[in-house]
Amino acid sequence: MALFVSAADAYDDHHAPTIEDLNRAIAINPNSADAYYNRGILWEKQGNEPQAISDFTQTIKINPQDEQAIYSRGNAYAQQNNFTQAIADYNKVIEINQLNGVEAIGPFYNRGLAYDKQGNINQAISDFNQAIKINPEYAEGYHNRGLSWDKEGNSAQAIADLSKAIELDPSLAAAYYNRGVCYDKEGKYIDAINDFSKAIQLNPEYAESYSNRGGVYVEQDDFAQARFDFTKAIEINPKIAQSYNNRAIVYYQLKQYTKAREDLQKAKELGYPVDPGFITTVKKALDR
Repeated sequence: MALFVSAADAYDDHHAPTIEDLNRAIAINPNSADAYYNRGILWEKQGNEPQAISDFTQTIKINPQDEQAIYSRGNAYAQQNNFTQAIADYNKVIEINQLNGVEAIGPFYNRGLAYDKQGNINQAISDFNQAIKINPEYAEGYHNRGLSWDKEGNSAQAIADLSKAIELDPSLAAAYYNRGVCYDKEGKYIDAINDFSKAIQLNPEYAESYSNRGGVYVEQDDFAQARFDFTKAIEINPKIAQSYNNRAIVYYQLKQYTKAREDLQKAKELGYPVDPGFITTVKKALDR
C-alpha cells in the first residue's frame, strides 16, 4: 500500500502544456531545462517511466543542481523497481537540500520506501524517522515505519506506529488493514476483525481485508462467515490465489468436498503452493 510521493501528483493538468507543445518548445530551444522537465512530468503521469527518465536526465545535464528533476527521476526509477538508482537520486537531492538549508519530507520518505523494498529495514526506519522529525503529523510516515517495524518482528512498535497513523488520519484504510494483520499475528482476533471491518467500511473494494478477516474467522471456527469473506474477496479480485485455497479449507470443514476440490484446483492454477496432503484428504472425502 506504500506510495512514492511524486511531483507529478501536484501538476495542474488544466493549465499545463501538452507533450506536443513541449516538443515544439524543445525544437525551438534544445537547452530549455523547463521544457524537458515538464515533458518528463507528463510522461510520468502517463506511466511512461523510460521516457520520463530520459527527459529528467536531459534536464539534469542542462542544470546539474536541479533537485526537482533529480527527485522526479528517482521516483521514476522507483516505479521501475530500480531502487538502487532511485536511492542514488534521493541521496543527491538530500545533499543539495542540506547545502541550501532545506528540509523536505519527500526525499527521506521515498528513500525509506526504496530501502524497505530492498530489505534494508534499519535504513528505512531511519529515513521514516527523519520524515516524521520534519513533520510530526505525517501519517504516512508512521504508517510505513510501522510496516518496517513489523518486518523486523517488532509487533508492539508496529501497532504503536499504525495506531498513530490512524489517529492522524482516520480515513487511512491501509493502516487499519495492516494493524489488523499485526493483531492477528498476536492472536488478538477480535481487534483484528474490528480493524479489517473498519478498512472494509472505508474501502468496500478492499479484497485483502475480506480475505484476511476470513482467515481470522477460520481461526475462530466461524466457517460460514469465513466463506462469505473469502467469496467476497474473490468477487473483488479473482486473482488472489490464497483466497481460493482458504475457501477450500472452509468448504472441507462444511463437508462441501466438490467445491473444496474446485477451489484447490483454481488456487493451483493461480500459482498457490497448495498442500498435496490436503488435496489427498479432499480426494479421499470425495471417494467415500
